Amino acid sequence: MKPTIAVHFQYGSATHTGWFRTINEDRSLLRVGQTVKGVPYAAAALADGMGGSEDGAQASELAIRRLKEWLDAKVPALLSAGDNLTRLEREAEAWFFAVHRELVDTGRGSRGRLGTTLTLLLLTDAVYFIAHVGDCRIYRLSPAGRCKRLTRDHTWVSAQVRRGRMSVRRARSHPKRNVLLHSLGMGERPDVYIRSGYYAPGTLFLLSSDGFHDRFLPRSIAALLRTANGKGSDLQEMCDLLLTKALQRKSDDNISVVLLKPVTGKKNAKERLRLYCGLWLRRLYRCGCKLLSSLSSG
Repeated sequence: MKPTIAVHFQYGSATHTGWFRTINEDRSLLRVGQTVKGVPYAAAALADGMGGSEDGAQASELAIRRLKEWLDAKVPALLSAGDNLTRLEREAEAWFFAVHRELVDTGRGSRGRLGTTLTLLLLTDAVYFIAHVGDCRIYRLSPAGRCKRLTRDHTWVSAQVRRGRMSVRRARSHPKRNVLLHSLGMGERPDVYIRSGYYAPGTLFLLSSDGFHDRFLPRSIAALLRTANGKGSDLQEMCDLLLTKALQRKSDDNISVVLLKPVTGKKNAKERLRLYCGLWLRRLYRCGCKLLSSLSSG
């Protein structure tokens, strides 16, 4: 009898300097493993270094290296713990702050500044978890073909759009469209965006750097994902196709895309309802904490 190997996740990745860059400051990570209880999990991450020089590449490289260490040392146990999402949120935020401090200290030691974005996606047991700082993005394409962006850009123009001071069309071409309000290693302690939710088997997740998604309208990204996914293409082939499409649009920045698809992870209706309630309570709690913090600081 031939041995069988369970496949829980499919994945692919692709990157390019872009047409007008000589250094690629993007760094990515893909990891598939098991929790201490033997439950499969997958991790995907993108870091986009800032500065347009080797300093940006050094910053993104450091962030991804520290992320690998954290995944090995902490995440398998965190994902197996009771009330694991609450603990994961707390630990992930603390880890982001630690990397931020290390980049600040490293930059001071070399009399420079090291800055990077970082976007992390964890999938396990039908739950996704996101920790994010910067302007890389995560999109989710459901098995039914509904496409949704799961992250919020930490850019100046995005903040203006959310406050109703600028249209989305104007933001796409504004001179300050790439100005970041939050990053790792630059400025004050960053505001880490945390989000979690439920996924169904066959859901497709896309992580992209701005060299990719700045070239397309949201509906175009959705159409690209639906078309490629509908053909049943291998995820690596899909990544190569998305990269080619961005290059055809003459992207002037580094381009990186990562695709991740869970093929297992179904929960029954009762478990799903309990999960949804817990996720919404956590979201309400985080929003309340941020509101109280803004009121006290104001």
